[in-house]
Amino acid sequence: MKQPFELEWLGGKSERYFRELRPGVEEMPWGTLDASAYPPELVDRARVSWTEAAFNEYTTAVAFAQLVRALLECSAPIDLIAMAGDFVADELLHVELTSRLAMELGGGAPYEIDFEGLAQRVDESLPPLARASELVIRICCVGEAFSLPMLAGCRRSALHPLTQTVLDRIVRDEAPHGQLGWLYLDWAAEQMDEAEKRRLAGVALEMMRIFQPYWQRLRSQTKDGITTEGFRIEHVRELGWMESPLYAAAAREAMRDQVMAPLARYGIVLDAEACEAMLTP
Repeated sequence: MKQPFELEWLGGKSERYFRELRPGVEEMPWGTLDASAYPPELVDRARVSWTEAAFNEYTTAVAFAQLVRALLECSAPIDLIAMAGDFVADELLHVELTSRLAMELGGGAPYEIDFEGLAQRVDESLPPLARASELVIRICCVGEAFSLPMLAGCRRSALHPLTQTVLDRIVRDEAPHGQLGWLYLDWAAEQMDEAEKRRLAGVALEMMRIFQPYWQRLRSQTKDGITTEGFRIEHVRELGWMESPLYAAAAREAMRDQVMAPLARYGIVLDAEACEAMLTP
């Protein structure tokens, strides 16, 4: 059942505990992003974008919680499990940061979701190691490995101190998340036969297709500092976006260099023809 994507904050002891684990949030330059300095249509788009970012971070927190269970069930190394568990708190911090950015612009955009349907769908009849491997491929080796360079690109593009600071924090936290996938494969790849590696290659390709709209739907261009939609590019960058052509090119490069190439080193080789068809502009 869908319901509004609304977030609660309890405060008190839980807030103090969370802040001790993840300090520095209140020192960020909140209150400095003046929505009235931008065209209302652009502000509305930014509210939607940052609300979607908060939802994506929330979904990733769900995914890491699901992965922790799978790692426990397949008796993975306990330090690896602890690493994955810590990432749940990272993602919830990112939910806070991105939702607060939306609030700076006038509030989160209307968004309805099915909270009970956020988990990754994995065949429960698979052995525990296979379930864990599939989740690692989906969450870490594709999702996080792709998102980190894209977030880093947005950070380099950002021109406002608040969007810079928020993206700085997210990029810093996200750096180990993709590494978890390769650490897991260091441990698990030798336990996989060729059929399992082919299955996981299919899982990775399926995840890549989910991200495909990120580079295919972008059509905006910039001429003389003005985008196709009539917005000033410095405004677009202040609100936390990259220029569309740069984003699309970076997305394709990230999939080739940060996803496909590392997976191949573990014998998880994606269908080259299908990938090229997907990544060709």
